[in-house]
Amino acid sequence: MATHKILVTGDFWHSDFQKIISKFDVPVTLVPFDKVETVVDQSYDLVVLAQSRRDQFLQADVEELLANFPAVPVVGLLGSWCEGESRSGRPYPGIIRVYWHQWEGRYAQFVEQLAEAGITNWHAPRTSTTSDRIVSQTIRRDVSIGTGNIGVSAWTRSEYEMLDDAIASFGWRSRWVERSIWDAASSATVLVMCVVADAWTVELEKRIEWLNSEIPDVPFVLLLNYPRESDAESIAAAGVSAVVSKPFELQDLKVAISGAAGKELQCPKA
Repeated sequence: MATHKILVTGDFWHSDFQKIISKFDVPVTLVPFDKVETVVDQSYDLVVLAQSRRDQFLQADVEELLANFPAVPVVGLLGSWCEGESRSGRPYPGIIRVYWHQWEGRYAQFVEQLAEAGITNWHAPRTSTTSDRIVSQTIRRDVSIGTGNIGVSAWTRSEYEMLDDAIASFGWRSRWVERSIWDAASSATVLVMCVVADAWTVELEKRIEWLNSEIPDVPFVLLLNYPRESDAESIAAAGVSAVVSKPFELQDLKVAISGAAGKELQCPKA
């Protein structure tokens, strides 16, 4: 398939979206929202509406955007100030909602599906619910043979089992750090370390330091409740390769782990 094209409109200059836009490796057109009606090119594969705060755009203008691109997925890329809008605001109907901290995994799946089939989960009818799209998703299982484990640091059994089920669905296997005996040999089998937490705190930073001393030179994936852009610098300084926001979709976690490892991970021998 030829390289896809993206139209980005809305508040795309906001700091929550700068890293996302800078990482696009395909043709991207940036158009202010009040000028988007001038766009007559219908060859775009994706329209992104960047929204940094609640109720930022008039409902009638959003409906006009949808009408102008009837066959193209329109995705709302949401900033931190949009969290909670689905409970206390007025989310725009007919638009898939993706927060800035969810973008990498969701977009990676869109690219993969578009390349393979020319149609994606984001092409679902605009009346589809989030549940409808999740049910329709399929996550590719790596059936190659390899070695290694995904380490999981979790305080409770339920947290570990949640990650273990997700990791197993990809064809990989996990080890619970807090319930395992580690030595140099077992540490060498850990490909990526997943750390489950609630928020970025001093205590969590110390926990990561401890894990790094126990199992050194391993990339970290951190699972947090609604991570904040203001914490990004501190998180990166602690050696974390990727952050996944909870609640997550399976593709979010798979992309983060694979990216942290620097390769597509392989299914270990049983």
